[in-house]
Amino acid sequence: MPKHARRRRRAPLILTSGAALVAALLLAPGADGAPSPNAMPRGDLPGWKQVWAENFNSAVNAPVPVGRLSGCDHYADTPRAYCSGLSGRWRDALWAYPSGWEDTAKSGADGNGGAPFGGTYEPQKTVSIGKGYDGTGTLKVAMYRPASGGSNVVGTVVPKRCMDLRDGRYSARIKVTKTDPGFKSAWLRYEGSRAEVDYPEVDDYTDSTVAMFSHGRGAEWDVQTNARMTTAHTYTWERRGSTVTVYLDGKRLRSGPTTLTTSPWVWQNESRIIGDHSKPNRGYAKPGARAVLEVTWATCYKAVK
Repeated sequence: MPKHARRRRRAPLILTSGAALVAALLLAPGADGAPSPNAMPRGDLPGWKQVWAENFNSAVNAPVPVGRLSGCDHYADTPRAYCSGLSGRWRDALWAYPSGWEDTAKSGADGNGGAPFGGTYEPQKTVSIGKGYDGTGTLKVAMYRPASGGSNVVGTVVPKRCMDLRDGRYSARIKVTKTDPGFKSAWLRYEGSRAEVDYPEVDDYTDSTVAMFSHGRGAEWDVQTNARMTTAHTYTWERRGSTVTVYLDGKRLRSGPTTLTTSPWVWQNESRIIGDHSKPNRGYAKPGARAVLEVTWATCYKAVK
């Protein structure tokens, strides 16, 4: 079971605090409207209007190489944000945390200090779109620690059309295809100290299973699964009113309370924060370590009556 510390948007000098309550939950079967675990859902679902869907297949023959997600500091962290190195549909669809923003392990945000080193977000060095592990198109985040040592180089992507949805549904098929110790994910929606939902989240791709965490006054709860991000899975969750419902591979796990209102869907991939004394180097990335996360498809919806 992963330990957990709250994660935040990584703009510099934003510091808050908080703690999570942890309780293991069993998986529960069945859910109306849950998507097929393998194929990208197309079109609306009962109660939900699809506002964005992307399977990245067009990039198989027209790849977006590493280096193109540059100049991402324009209107940062707003729906107007863009990366000037992108053009056309990709500029309209995707934004990334700009070069130089510190990840959680490096900034120590939310009291998560203690890692011997962290990382900086460098989308122009880590993010690409092209032919993936299964022959289809994927969005790749290839993180690494330089062979010379120093800080990790990591990446966080934000789908622009999924920003600022009040009641929203979010689904993505993800696999970590290269994994050395020292890297993690916490995909989330976050609203300062008010509320946060993290799913999927792992402490480290190599040694922890996927969890979901909800934070907020009166809304602290979690779900623990047996899934690992090194196997392809479909992660889906929805927020409607004061309720969040979580799915794994089309099966409902649990519903529970939330105090979320509006915020972006953030694909946050970064340095390991919590060390493991039983592992060499406490499980932190060694010089030359690498990890690659691939997104096969992703989609989001807004609620309709």
